[in-house]
Amino acid sequence: MVFYFEIHSEQTCQFIVISKMIEREFVKIAYADQTHTVLRQNDPARPAARFNRKGQDALYLSPDEEAARVAIGEYVRADDPSRALLRFRVGACKLLDLRAAEHAELYARAGHPWQPDFRAGREPKSWSAADDIRAMGYDGLIDPSRRRPGLWHITLFRWNQAGAPSVQQIGEPEPITLSLDYR
Repeated sequence: MVFYFEIHSEQTCQFIVISKMIEREFVKIAYADQTHTVLRQNDPARPAARFNRKGQDALYLSPDEEAARVAIGEYVRADDPSRALLRFRVGACKLLDLRAAEHAELYARAGHPWQPDFRAGREPKSWSAADDIRAMGYDGLIDPSRRRPGLWHITLFRWNQAGAPSVQQIGEPEPITLSLDYR
């Protein structure tokens, strides 16, 4: 992991943006019958989520199986279709680290509960945080777990295209059994 510090100046205020270059293996838990769609881009059917509007590209990954279980724990239902664990090799990517104190304002917006706003027809604050991070030129972000402090996840906004990190699936999908409301 390489740390990058960029110094910016806006009028009389200077600030430091902390980002990280990461290249490693990540995992994702997906519905077993949808594993072939995970890396698809420009898909109008992609559902809205914390950092993307419906149809907007976003790839949510975790550094290990435990973090992935925690990430989707609140979304697991007893009648869900079967799921699978997918492994990916992610090439070098520049990510804004929401764990850094310098990004407290972005983190506050990113961590605001998005589903109540979405259901009420309001734009979630997390979408505007993601828009700002995209506009700064980042490939994605590092998001600390709100369900279990110490864990983290990444969200990529772009992949497998010119100037973006490469993401390649490693091996075959692995069947996985999940617990309800796993924390």
